This record gives sequence, C-alpha cells and structure tokens, in this order.
Amino acid sequence: MNALMNNPTWPKAFAFIGLTVMGLALAYYSTTIATAGIAGGILGTDRSGDVFSIGSAFVMVGVAMAAVFGFLALTQIRALGRRA
Repeated sequence: MNALMNNPTWPKAFAFIGLTVMGLALAYYSTTIATAGIAGGILGTDRSGDVFSIGSAFVMVGVAMAAVFGFLALTQIRALGRRA
C-alpha cells in the first residue's frame, strides 16, 4: 500500500480533492443539524440534546476529513510538480 502512495498521479490527486470537498460539505451540512438541535432544545422536542451533539460531532469529522484529504492532495500535486 505504501508503494502505491509514493507514486503520484493526477487521478489520485483529483480523488483527494473530491474527498476534501465532501468533508467540507459534511461540515457545512452538519451545522444545520446542530442548529436544529439548538432549536429542538429550546422548543422542548430534543430534551437530551442528542441532535446538537451529533451535529457538533459531524462538524469535527467533516473538518478533520477536509484537512487530511486536502493535505494528501497537496502533497500529490507537489510531487507531480517536482517530477515534471
């Protein structure tokens, strides 16, 4: 597996960029989940705060996913630039 990561290709770089965008979309969408959790807590429909907790967790997962795959995409692109 490590030998495959050391061979940079453009399709692999674009795949990492796509996963970065998915992570950002997850983080953006989960803010609406967290907002719904706050509203549910105020209105009394979500007394335990589970929806807010899930929304907060998905924000962290989305940001971490975007950071990791963004870093991998940039390292692939940098390696391709040096090879050319």
